[in-house]
Amino acid sequence: MNRSDFKILIIDDDEIARDVIVSLLSKEGFSVKSARDGIEGIATLKMNNFDLIITDLKMPGADGIEVLKEAKRVDPKVAVVILTAYGTLDNALEAIRLGAFDYITKPFKLQELLFVVENAMKTAELLRENEELRDMLRKTIADLNVINNVDIREHPEVTVNLLERISRLHQMGVLAAEEVDLLKEKLLRSRENAEGIGSR
Repeated sequence: MNRSDFKILIIDDDEIARDVIVSLLSKEGFSVKSARDGIEGIATLKMNNFDLIITDLKMPGADGIEVLKEAKRVDPKVAVVILTAYGTLDNALEAIRLGAFDYITKPFKLQELLFVVENAMKTAELLRENEELRDMLRKTIADLNVINNVDIREHPEVTVNLLERISRLHQMGVLAAEEVDLLKEKLLRSRENAEGIGSR
């Protein structure tokens, strides 16, 4: 995933803090939007897809806990990071219990913020890869059932789909090159056998 594809929403009623975070993450190549308070933030997250939401805990209108709950309701996969002052650390820990990805205490170092954002991006990448892998495995099992139950010559797209998925599993590091070659060879051999039987 490129940083420009990782979409972040910053919600903070402190204009200076908000602008500093937006500026830092934008310069680092992330796609960043901002909101002036929790109410505006909730409206923004309902209308856009975000990978990460960084929200202040204490805000007028709707606080960070409300933002967290609404963000998770809209998209359970979104990562939410809570910004909190030392005096509200217990609230930050409560936010973690409710599903927040992490929290950062104010005042914070910009490198600390960047570290948390990069961790959130790596986690999002892993979640997407896992989803893709589960989807590929489901489709592969379905295609194998097709191969076992029908004449493969009538469904050439099954062979093509399986070959594409085998290549993608290799790119994801799930299959070694030797395993890919073996699976492709077996698949093509079974297709040739089916065609040989059909031509008799």
